[in-house]
Amino acid sequence: MNFTELISMLSVVFLGIILVSYFNEKVVKLPNEIGFMTITLIASIVMLALEALGVAPIIKLANSMTHIDFHDVILGGYICYLLFSGSVSIKFKDLTHDRLLIASLAFISTLIAALIYATLTMVIIRVVGIEMTFIQACILGSIIAPTDPISAMSILKKAGLSERISLVIEGESLFNDGIAVALFVTFSSLNKSSTSGIATEFLGTIVWNIFGALFVGFVVSYILFLIFRTTNQKYIEILVSLTAVSMAYSISEHLEVSGPTAAVVVGIFFATYMSSIHDNNEEYYANFYTFWKVIDKILNGVLYIMIGIAALFLHNINGFIVIVITAIIMSLFARYISILGPIWLFSRNRNMIPQKYSKDVRVKDKRAMAKLLTWGGLKGGICIALALGTRNIFTPEQYDFVILSTYSIVVFTTLVQGLSIQKLYSRIKTDLC
Repeated sequence: MNFTELISMLSVVFLGIILVSYFNEKVVKLPNEIGFMTITLIASIVMLALEALGVAPIIKLANSMTHIDFHDVILGGYICYLLFSGSVSIKFKDLTHDRLLIASLAFISTLIAALIYATLTMVIIRVVGIEMTFIQACILGSIIAPTDPISAMSILKKAGLSERISLVIEGESLFNDGIAVALFVTFSSLNKSSTSGIATEFLGTIVWNIFGALFVGFVVSYILFLIFRTTNQKYIEILVSLTAVSMAYSISEHLEVSGPTAAVVVGIFFATYMSSIHDNNEEYYANFYTFWKVIDKILNGVLYIMIGIAALFLHNINGFIVIVITAIIMSLFARYISILGPIWLFSRNRNMIPQKYSKDVRVKDKRAMAKLLTWGGLKGGICIALALGTRNIFTPEQYDFVILSTYSIVVFTTLVQGLSIQKLYSRIKTDLC
């Protein structure tokens, strides 16, 4: 691709974002991210209908869109800037209050949710007549398990959640993306492996992915922040941040560790030390935050448009309704069960006077938290990207099943859960401490 082609492509992308955003603002009037996905989803369904009727220009356009490598676009680097823009407003100290809850939700609950969904999948595939091994079902589980940080930060913030609840949801979703990618890579590797030491290989791959990413993120951030803190030129600050997240992600990919986790570490590192240098004076970094907010809006728009376009990958699939309904129910069930342990063990507002935190209050608090985190566990672009990257792992029949299951869950969580989370929070917030 030459420079002229790149400019042409970017102009089309930007025009698409402008038109969809403007139409949503004036006509549909949904939250931006939900509006983006809804409009492009409807457009994709119309295109599928016209394609079925044999409209030649639409068939050509639809085929060209389905040749987009969503997996490579999103996980090949696109996601690192979204994760950085989301995490650069969160400091290490913000996460310490509920560090055990966030860590256990991100690490343990993601794994448990993946295994529960995989187990339930083994039951459903018998109903719809699809053959799949348990390891292959675990690959699907790792695709479904992560909550989406982009959805959490862009949609849930508008629901009026308390600062503590927002940090728990954001912190979990930022880190469990990296965990889910690590699980996906691990299960995909086990699917190809003929070795008997599955448990050892699984543990070794996970440890290498996560701790390797943490190390890369910290080292790259520390080195480049030496330049950041000593320069007085605002554009260099922005360039340093772009370089830091790009380098951390690319090094992580080269070392085959979790790039998304490394990107989150870089963002939180910068947020923490930027605040310490200028005593939480965000106005000093006005240019920096303005730049990343604009980048965040653009990338978010593109991501949700891509999610809408992904409907073009859905074709005639046997057991369509059964797969859609069971996928959504299984996802909610796996999410709810997986978070109960961490919530019961670690969820407590330490700012609350211990005498007031009686047994009845504690039970109500934990039940309300479980409901909120289950319904607020939105799925997004990374699920779609992982699913679309399994073409070489599954048979065509299995691949269609995975795509439909994943897409159904993403659309349901975004449209139904995303639009109703505010009502749920309003109903249960008196029980939350």
